[in-house]
Amino acid sequence: MPGWIIRATTILLPTIFLAIILMQPWVEPKWMFLDPLTSAEFAPECCPPYFGFVSTLGVMLWTITAAISLFSALIIFINRQNLSLLKFALTAGILSGLLALDDAFLLHEKVFPAFGFPQNGVMGIYVLLTLAYVLASWRTIFQSDFWILVFGGFAFAASLFIDIYFSSLLPNLVYLEDSAKFIGIVCWTSFHITTLGRALGQNTSQPKTASSAATKPPAASGQSLSGESAI
Repeated sequence: MPGWIIRATTILLPTIFLAIILMQPWVEPKWMFLDPLTSAEFAPECCPPYFGFVSTLGVMLWTITAAISLFSALIIFINRQNLSLLKFALTAGILSGLLALDDAFLLHEKVFPAFGFPQNGVMGIYVLLTLAYVLASWRTIFQSDFWILVFGGFAFAASLFIDIYFSSLLPNLVYLEDSAKFIGIVCWTSFHITTLGRALGQNTSQPKTASSAATKPPAASGQSLSGESAI
């Protein structure tokens, strides 16, 4: 599939989805954007099934990315393939899994602060882990359609800025923060699935070609490679 189609789909699909959420007339979109626990805590009534709808989809995307990346890392390790690709898949899987747990259980917002570790400190650790991922994977990143990851990074940065400097439940700020975050997650998932899919497809096609060449029967005795009888 051409790269421009993947880029356009990665941006347009979540944008259309979020626009539908914002424009639907039936429920307050804010409760669909916030995580289920926060919605249940602050909503006037508890607890409709749509609470945390967008947030839960984000957790699912983190989990999908973690599962695909870690499974890809296992395949690469077993087949003793490209070390750079192994580091890329492994670090992406670990980071995605940690962020899925954080989003699902509010680790940086509720759990760690309850034990005396500040929220900004946890966010700083995630930033360091992201830098470690980039340092371990930069070769694979720049050999791939990295503009998807760059766009997702800007979306995450915007969401993080709103979360740290405003930290408000005002509807417009919730829409901005969680829309940027969701688009960032979609970009992250799209980038890693397409990159690993292409890489594993190339690596698995090469042995087949070599194998078919190795198992090709030799020319019959007394016959040349061109199929003509030897004199």
